[in-house]
Amino acid sequence: MDRRTYWATKSPLPTFHAITFEHPAFDAPIRLVANQYQPVTLGGNVFTPAGMTIKAPDKKSDAQPKLTIAFSREKAGREFKRQMRRIAGSLALTSIAVTYEVYLADTDAPQVTWSLFVAESNGIAFSNDQVQVTATIDNPMRRDVGPIYDPAVFTGLEIL
Repeated sequence: MDRRTYWATKSPLPTFHAITFEHPAFDAPIRLVANQYQPVTLGGNVFTPAGMTIKAPDKKSDAQPKLTIAFSREKAGREFKRQMRRIAGSLALTSIAVTYEVYLADTDAPQVTWSLFVAESNGIAFSNDQVQVTATIDNPMRRDVGPIYDPAVFTGLEIL
């Protein structure tokens, strides 16, 4: 086999792309595995199959990592929307955590893991046939938070 054939050949190992959505208001984490026909156990957790397209974060760019996921509203989207209503009804002020994992042949431990958060603006979009989720590394709940006053650090008020 020459070099061109080697690099043009797809790996025969099974590849699983797993997405996990977590929030305190959810009944349980939503676990989805891309483009499978039956539930798959990965890392000790059972993932629900869903047809989806995933645009993985760019590893080589200096820009902020951004993950874009689009999955069918028919199967996984109904449960996802039901859980979104639970967040709207609760007073939990935490963002939705998204974990993207890639398993190559070994279903016990992922080869690649990204821990992200649903983006603040246009993070979740529902259409008639699909749900699109955009996740970034920036936690929107930690923005615009000033430093906590500590007299040991900020000594200017000791004189007053």
